Amino acid sequence: MTLTDELIRLANELGSDEEYSRAGGGNASVKVDGILYIKPSGVPLATLRADDLIPLRIAPLLDALHSDKKVDGDPVQAAARAAQLHDANGRRPSVEILFHALIPDPLVIHLHPLTSNAVTCNEHGEYLTKQILGDDALWVDYLDPGIPLARGIEEARGEFTRRTGKPAPQITLLGNHGIIVSGDSYAQIISLTRSLTQRIQDAIDQASDSGALRLSPSQLTGAALVLQEATGKAAHALSNSGIAIEESALSAGPVSSGPLIPDQIVYAASLPVILHPPYEPSAITRAVSAYHEEHGHFPIIAVLPQRGVIALGADAKAARNALDTFLDALRISRDANRLGRVRTLTHEERSFIENWEAEAYRRSIAAQA
Repeated sequence: MTLTDELIRLANELGSDEEYSRAGGGNASVKVDGILYIKPSGVPLATLRADDLIPLRIAPLLDALHSDKKVDGDPVQAAARAAQLHDANGRRPSVEILFHALIPDPLVIHLHPLTSNAVTCNEHGEYLTKQILGDDALWVDYLDPGIPLARGIEEARGEFTRRTGKPAPQITLLGNHGIIVSGDSYAQIISLTRSLTQRIQDAIDQASDSGALRLSPSQLTGAALVLQEATGKAAHALSNSGIAIEESALSAGPVSSGPLIPDQIVYAASLPVILHPPYEPSAITRAVSAYHEEHGHFPIIAVLPQRGVIALGADAKAARNALDTFLDALRISRDANRLGRVRTLTHEERSFIENWEAEAYRRSIAAQA
């Protein structure tokens, strides 16, 4: 089995597990003879094939990482153009090509795991990383994707080596984002990823659960149909059980404070519209109108605090992806609060993602999938 075969097996296995990846999130790469073969932006890990991978020369990517020379347009895409070997048939490489290039291991995978993000999306993330994982993992504070994040990872790796005299660990936790795991083989990365998940889950399991209120399915469906009409969306998906009621209080970070990771913005938008009882059509319509006036777009998620969550989309798949993404965020928020206190993206951090052309492109690809 070649390294490329191992990468595809790794990507398909972890990408098919909703614990680790949702829709087109995450990315993966393999290095062979000075060439980085990386997942295209927006293509799901679960369905990634070897012929999907985009080849890029590593040297120009590292040059771009260390250069402050101004370029036209997005610097990551400029780096990709300088490094590309041939036309990619209109597809773009992952926006995270630079940190894939700088990590020396031949196989690199970046994921947004629910369990691990209870630490990354936490006010005490760095402390928890040290307490739970010790020197087996690096911590990197939230940084804008692209060059800032890659430089932050490189700096953290260098600081670790200076402090310990050892190579940087093969696990990196990215604040309000996800994880990176690298290694020499499928088996090594799977082992590291599963061990990381279990160690954090063991810490989470020491906390307690809580109860919540319920809303009848017919009430929630009625609200969803009004939302569809008010937003012009063709489909909805909803939940009024489990996480959707237990963790959807107004105090929950994803409900009132903002998103946890960039993928949440891509698939579910930064903030939901909040609906309060008695959920009459006129009140729902007014809430949607007020949301649109404030944010400049219609909501994708509606939260009825501790009673249910509704997601809207252009089709059933888009609505389901949005719902699952937001429920993932609620779960991460719950677990982060059990360990410390959840950290949501700041207004400046989320505004960068909302207005970044690379993420607009990924949203367009996701909408077509």
